[in-house]
Amino acid sequence: MSSIYQTDRNRGRKEYRQQLLALREKWPRAFPDDEQDVRPLAVNASREIAAAMEWSLPYTLGVLDKWKMAPAYCQAVLRYDERIALDGTCAEPIDQQAKELATKRLAQFAARKAAKKEKTTETAPVASKQDRAPARKRAHQTPEQLRDRVRASLLRRRA
Repeated sequence: MSSIYQTDRNRGRKEYRQQLLALREKWPRAFPDDEQDVRPLAVNASREIAAAMEWSLPYTLGVLDKWKMAPAYCQAVLRYDERIALDGTCAEPIDQQAKELATKRLAQFAARKAAKKEKTTETAPVASKQDRAPARKRAHQTPEQLRDRVRASLLRRRA
């Protein structure tokens, strides 16, 4: 069972897109539309955002996770030497650990992109009639059988 903290954080991650619009409206310099204008945020920005938006801190961290893990943000961490406050003023220098984490994250993005490209360039083997036969059997299942399969898979995920 997950804690309330984790539940709030996950909810923030899911609602990131909607909340980003609110953040951009309130702090356009800290959350710009153009990727070239993205700057690293001050370390204490999450607490300020939580207080100003009346969000819980875990929820705020969930929303900011998606923002800070985006390639544009990671590139900004490597490109600039100073973090900015929510109003756009310089706040503090970026430490070496943050630059290393951004480098690792960008490497992960590059690896995923390469794997995806490799997967699409490979040709899929042609399935034989024997390989396709089980798929036909599944197509003729009754709605009750399909519902039971879905329920079973959901129960497996929770366990």
